[in-house]
Amino acid sequence: MLTIICETPGALKAEQREKPVRGDNEVLLRVKRVGVCGTDLHIFTGNQPYLSYPRVMGHELSSVIEEADASSGLKAGDTVYVMPYLSCGECIACRQDKTNCCVNTRCSAFIAMARSRSI
Repeated sequence: MLTIICETPGALKAEQREKPVRGDNEVLLRVKRVGVCGTDLHIFTGNQPYLSYPRVMGHELSSVIEEADASSGLKAGDTVYVMPYLSCGECIACRQDKTNCCVNTRCSAFIAMARSRSI
């Protein structure tokens, strides 16, 4: 699969990697679109102090299910999007509708069905 890697600040590289293997209770996604957000820009410019390089950027994405556990309720071909951060809904930031600033953010990918069947 084609992967874009930020090797060092300011340096992107395209690289072929092996397709991941789906584990139990997991789904395998074929990424169709990736959003570039502020975090990605900070990674590229070297202004993100909490990570190391090289780094695969991109955590805002839409995909198609390649493989899924039968118990997941998802099937190959389903169109989905990934919400990488889950906010608490209760902290001061969430109560002010600023969930991107949640002080209790959890980083666990949550896959949701997209309303449209085409990406």
